[in-house]
Order: sequence, then structure tokens, then C-alpha cells
Amino acid sequence: MRESRTRLLCVTGLVLLALYIGRNHVQNKKEIPHQAYLMYGQANPDEKVRETSLTNVRANNSNTSELRDIYKVRRDRVTTVCTEPRYKYRGQKAQGNGRKNILIDRPQRLAYCPIQKSASTFWKRVYRIVVGQSKATSPFDPSVPALKKFDSIALMSDNQADDFVDKSLSFMFVREPYGRLFSGYVDKLFSPNVMFWRNIGAFGISIFRKNPSSVDLRCGHDLTFSEFVKTVLYSDKHNIKRNGHFTPQYEHCDPCHYNYDVIGTLETLSEDTFYLLDRMGKTNLKKSLEIDFRGQSLNDTIRDQVNMLFAFHKGYRDCKVSFFEAQQRMWKKFQIRGVISKNSKYPIRQDQSERLTKETLTALIYQGMGDAVDKNVAKKNKHDALIEAFSTVDKKDMDSLSKLFGPDCELFGYDCRPSKLFDINTPITPWFFDINIA
Repeated sequence: MRESRTRLLCVTGLVLLALYIGRNHVQNKKEIPHQAYLMYGQANPDEKVRETSLTNVRANNSNTSELRDIYKVRRDRVTTVCTEPRYKYRGQKAQGNGRKNILIDRPQRLAYCPIQKSASTFWKRVYRIVVGQSKATSPFDPSVPALKKFDSIALMSDNQADDFVDKSLSFMFVREPYGRLFSGYVDKLFSPNVMFWRNIGAFGISIFRKNPSSVDLRCGHDLTFSEFVKTVLYSDKHNIKRNGHFTPQYEHCDPCHYNYDVIGTLETLSEDTFYLLDRMGKTNLKKSLEIDFRGQSLNDTIRDQVNMLFAFHKGYRDCKVSFFEAQQRMWKKFQIRGVISKNSKYPIRQDQSERLTKETLTALIYQGMGDAVDKNVAKKNKHDALIEAFSTVDKKDMDSLSKLFGPDCELFGYDCRPSKLFDINTPITPWFFDINIA
């Protein structure tokens, strides 16, 4: 199956690339559908062929029991940490965020607290279907919005809010803090994202860069990772320009006040998601996600990122960033995230870049996957990019980060001084973050 899909991928990619380079323009404006395009086949929940084997089905009950035990361990850890006198993890700089953030469905008695950069976009889309605001059968359907408002406990009295959450199926998702911070930088600052460049990037450069140019101060498009870390630490210390994508996770959901039934993690996202959908009785939605969860997620990511690249097209010029450089950044971002092979160079020349279409770029991304289709290769590339970034951070700033992340590590069981990051002695020569070798 993989060989046939790969052949289809190569043939399709080469044809599209030949058309683009030969004619320098693609006439057809119809966007390539994200559902299992090229590499992963069709993601149709009504298909008779399922990836879930009979063995997995028979093991479902025992797996559910094991997961319940895991969630109990996670809850007990939070309860223990919260009851120790030396800890008062109530969101030191964001009091009441749990009340503001918890999204509810009254008829089904559900309460979900989203945390940015911890699967929140994915789960808001899932939630949109669960609560009946979308008729889609999959959260990867592009028609499912993440940003529209949900019902919440914000307007309830304290007693009403506490009672509702206590009597509901309540849940939240967290992730390893250093990986979350790194992901935030890659998605919001290294990636071509004009809004974050101007808001966070320009702010950080104005404080930490010597002799910044007027463009740097206006746009902040080239904030380095080490400058980003300093900016996050400064923002936390002075309680200014704090952004939810980078603030500690415990502040978002107040886990010392609300006793969540399920604390999921990004590291176990599919298992935790399937368990929750089982608890909610959303069998069809669960089945739609069991069909190559990783592949569907990857297709969705590619579609979203390509759309974002083109959405900010005009903003790049204001920051004196060419559309070609923005494309190089996007290519590098996919290499950092383990989507595109390190061996795949960006195949578009600068003189071709202004005529690039979404369709062509999408085909090139799939064609460039190469050995990154292998999960182990993709994982290694993501790991190496993480190490490269943190190798540039001062030891003093690393120590400060460990203190900033202290509550998350204590509450959710993460290592706040991982040796792979704290034992780095010298900066690594940039590869992942050097767009000139994209």
C-alpha cells in the first residue's frame, strides 16, 4: 500500500512541478482537498475497511480500564501537589483564568479547558462537533471552525460554576513545557506570522537587541530563539505582553481549584481523545479519527499552514520580507516539525516565487516528505531541531525557565531540567533555523 501511494505521490508531484516550472503558472484555482490527499488515501468514516483490527476491538475494554488508572494517577498527583502548603498554584498572574477558559455544554454536562499549544485547536474542533455546532463527521473537515465562541462558565456565580464542573465530564490537555515553548516559537515567530511578529517579535527586539533597525522595531520578523526566551521571561517577570501560547499551562485551567476527570497529554493525544469520545458516546466521531489519525492530522496541518502563508502575503512586504523568504521559512518549519525530509531542498527559485499557488506548494510539500514519512526519522528531526534551538539559550535563562515551568512540572509530572537540554555545552551551528539553506 505504501509503495503504491508513494508512486502516486511521485507521479502527481512531478507532473504538477513540471507544469509549474514549464509554464510558471497554474491555471486551475481549485484548492487540493485536505482529506487524506496523496499520501494517506481517503479519510471516509463510512468506509468498510478499518485500520482497527478485531484484536484491538477485543482489547478495548482492558485498555479503557488501564486508561482510567492512568487518569487517576494524574488526578492524584495534582491533588497531592496542590495540598502541599508550599504550593499555591492558582495562576499567579492570571487569576480566574479557569473561569474564563472553561468551555461547557449544558445538555451533555461537559466542561473542557483549552490551553494554547496543547492540542487546543484540534480539540475545539472536536468539541464543535460534539456539542452539535457542526454537522461535520471529522474535526479535520475544513468547515469546522475553532475560533468561534462556545458557552462557558464565565457568567455563572462561583457556586454555580463549581457545581457544574464538579457534576460534568471535565477535561484538559497539557504537554511537556519545553517542547510547548519551542513549538510556540516555531509556529508564531519563526513561521511567517505577521501578527505575532509585530506584537511579540518587535517587543522582544526593542528590549534585547542592540542597535535594531527601524524594520526590526516595527515588524520583529527575525526574533531569534534566544531572544524569544528572554522575551518570555521578561514578560512573565513584569507581567507585560504575556501571551497564552507561551504562559505556563497551570494558569489557564486552575487545576488546584477544578478537579478535572481527565488530564490528557499531547504525548498521548489519540488515546486520550478516543477515551473521551467513548465516555461521551460519540462512536461515529471516534471511528472517523481511528482511520489513520496521524495521516489526517498531517494533512490538516499542511492545509492550514499553506493557507496561512498566503493569507499574510501583503503583510510580508510591509516588513520587507519577500514572499520567497516567507516560503523558505515555511519549508524550514515543515522540516523542523518532521514533515519534510532534511534532504529535500526547496525547489522553487526566487523569480518563480510570486507566481506560486497553494496547489503547487501543497504538492511540493508532499513530494518533499521523503524519509520523513518514517515516524522514527520525523521524530529524530524534531528532536534535533529542538536541541539546536535550546543550544543557543544562556544557562542563566535555562535556569529561569526551569523555575517558570516549575508548577507545570510538579503538577503534571514533567522533568523541569531535562538533561538533553541542560547538558548542552556549546551552541549548535544552525541548520534547521538557517533559511538560506532551505
